[in-house]
Amino acid sequence: MKNLEHQTKQAFLFSLAFYCISIISKFFYFEIFPILFSISLLLSLIWVVLVLREIIFSGRISNTERMLLALFIIFFNIVAGLFYFFKFREKVIGKK
Repeated sequence: MKNLEHQTKQAFLFSLAFYCISIISKFFYFEIFPILFSISLLLSLIWVVLVLREIIFSGRISNTERMLLALFIIFFNIVAGLFYFFKFREKVIGKK
């Protein structure tokens, strides 16, 4: 199966950027907010699916860790993404 490590992080960073831009546009009452927020939600869905794929196919973590990470990613989307990419990902994929 193809390795999608780079695309996963790239989708997360794009999602984070679009969330920030959409929050700024909401703060300044720009009419483009709904479009930007929709794009950020779509990108968020993409990176969540890619991260769940990484977690499920990882042989380096136990089933309990796998379940807890998956729930953490699903329920705490962007905050969990920051923790995942800066702390947990090295353990999941086994690279530094």
